[in-house]
Amino acid sequence: MRASWRATLRAVMLGAVLAEGVATAEPAASEPVQRVEVGSQRWTEELATGEGTGELVHTRDGLLYEPYAVMRRPEGLSRLTGLYTFPVRTLAEPVDTFRPSVQATMALGMGVEVDVRVRVPGGAWSEWRTARAGEAVRLPRTGTEVQVRLALEADEHGRGPVVQEVALEGWREGSGSEEEFQQMAALSYRVYATREGLVGGTTANGHVIKTNDRFVALPSRRGLASNGGSEYQVRVCYSKTSKCATTSVWDVGPWNTKDDYWNPSSVRESWKSLPQGKPEAQAAYQDGFNGGLDQFGRRPSNPAGIDIADGTFWTDLGMTNNDWVDVTYLWTSGGGTPTGLVIDSNNANNDQAKGYIQLAGTSWASSTNVAGYYGTSYLVSPGAAVSEPATFWFYLPAAATKTVDAWWTAATDRSTAAPFIVVNAAGTQLANVKVNQQVNGARWNTLGTWSFPAGWNKVQLSRWVTAGTYVVADAIQVR
Repeated sequence: MRASWRATLRAVMLGAVLAEGVATAEPAASEPVQRVEVGSQRWTEELATGEGTGELVHTRDGLLYEPYAVMRRPEGLSRLTGLYTFPVRTLAEPVDTFRPSVQATMALGMGVEVDVRVRVPGGAWSEWRTARAGEAVRLPRTGTEVQVRLALEADEHGRGPVVQEVALEGWREGSGSEEEFQQMAALSYRVYATREGLVGGTTANGHVIKTNDRFVALPSRRGLASNGGSEYQVRVCYSKTSKCATTSVWDVGPWNTKDDYWNPSSVRESWKSLPQGKPEAQAAYQDGFNGGLDQFGRRPSNPAGIDIADGTFWTDLGMTNNDWVDVTYLWTSGGGTPTGLVIDSNNANNDQAKGYIQLAGTSWASSTNVAGYYGTSYLVSPGAAVSEPATFWFYLPAAATKTVDAWWTAATDRSTAAPFIVVNAAGTQLANVKVNQQVNGARWNTLGTWSFPAGWNKVQLSRWVTAGTYVVADAIQVR
């Protein structure tokens, strides 16, 4: 008998409950983590402080999920989950394990899950990890800055749960909390890509898709960035055009929602028997895995492991049809993706109300000759006894202390003393940082941390270096 809509379920954790009659994913084996009383920290999230889409409504009974605008993908109905993210919280002591408790009102077919991530040294975020019913969950890294995200699932009729309270307990389980996938080199796999399209629709993180948009979708929330954020990014390369693009993960799909196929089986959320790097939809389509069905009991019409938005698909990669691409999951390097405002060398990729690049002289040229560039290309200039800088401008609405990172492509003809000049909005030079661009390419490199006033501040890369060498202006990050 179907449970009453008004039935109140109080549990340590209210896990996801799939709609009746829908096929479930192969369950991920879980090993309960023994609770550690010593050093545990407890807190309750304030429901009014989070951010979500318009489908999440604050009522006197709690946070209600009403999925009136369900997004439809080409493969069918797939978005009945609303995400609600709380502000970053700094704890007194480092944690690597958490246990949530949720008080909510729901019926059969509805569910609530709790995702948590931790900021790692260098400023990047770990992958999200999801709590299951009554269990403590181990994070991939240890840290004091944590963030909590609710995933509210509606039933087959579009009715969602009402959440009254979210409380968590966190502690440090041990010193060896680095998972196997945390490597020096980011993971890369060849997967089948489809064009997302869906202009005017809303992605899983709340972004409204626009014409020629730039983002990708992956079939797991573990690597889902915030709305407008770049904390989880991929680099996609298409061999038929020799073009590559770096962009953020703003949606969940195609086909599945719990398939972090890039991870090893020891940490993969579902379908642990599949080879690392092989999406479940590909295995179902090609090999008849899981009876030839996806997580929701549908029969995939293609083996897709990534969806690509139109601007990235058509313009940046030059794709004309769905095809195989090479994807690098940049955050799996242990901190390679940005966490702040990124100003790219191509203003088409910038929100110019927040930051942009300006060039002096005529020597700067766009190039893709050396792999490892950020975005769609980089700027390069020969050295000469003249400054003619590439200037990265960034706007701060209020005075703040910020760390500045730079990204470049490395090669043997690069300058070993490329000068990045940091200037505040008052025109005061704060630093002249010389870097060796023959090494440490295709990654964020910290230039330093400074106090900036409100207004337009800047970082300039001068071309005043030894003749016969080159300087590269690719991107900076302000965090």
